[in-house]
Amino acid sequence: MPKYLNQIKALKKINKSTIINSKFLINAENNIKIYYAPFDYVNPKAKLMIVGITPGFQQMLQSFEVINEGKSLKEVKDLSSFKGSMRATLVKYLDELKVNKTLKIKSCESLFNKDNKYLHTTSLVKYPVFDKGKNYAGANILKKKILLDLIEKNFLQELKTLKKCIIIPLGNTVSSTIEYLNKKYDLKLRCFLKGFPHPSGANARKNIQFKEYKSTMMSLLNSNN
Repeated sequence: MPKYLNQIKALKKINKSTIINSKFLINAENNIKIYYAPFDYVNPKAKLMIVGITPGFQQMLQSFEVINEGKSLKEVKDLSSFKGSMRATLVKYLDELKVNKTLKIKSCESLFNKDNKYLHTTSLVKYPVFDKGKNYAGANILKKKILLDLIEKNFLQELKTLKKCIIIPLGNTVSSTIEYLNKKYDLKLRCFLKGFPHPSGANARKNIQFKEYKSTMMSLLNSNN
């Protein structure tokens, strides 16, 4: 999207009013609005793919700042990956599943720095989505044509490119959507860890869900080693 990238580089200020406006609006339907943000980079050599629903406003803001500073699309992904307690929980779950052993690294913490060559982070809808002006949380995603069209246009291609990766869906909405695509398009995903919980601090059931699915996920990982 060279046009958008040039417009981002030309911005004198990065704030809500300069990035959420008609200049970067991709599509809109009823209360749903989709805006461009520079999350286009796909790591073709990735061995682990972590999938969220859609980037939120803070990720959007940071991505604009990175491009505005003259950095690359790859650096956008590297610098906007999970941080804080969410990253700590995510790493804890991945290491408990021994994903680090599968990737031959000490801990999955290094995926966010020196071993990021193995990691691809993405979203079902790779551009920010807002519902009535707020971050879209994924409700009825498969029933919203405006979003499903983007999923089948962009995310589906990423799945096809990286279908041999270990695929980590962050939460039930992502799990069910990937399952839908896998069946509809007969993708034969090699190692899709259905049931992986969203590591957000707001998810009170994450530890319970992880324990429920842990043995199933480990069996799938072991069968693909």
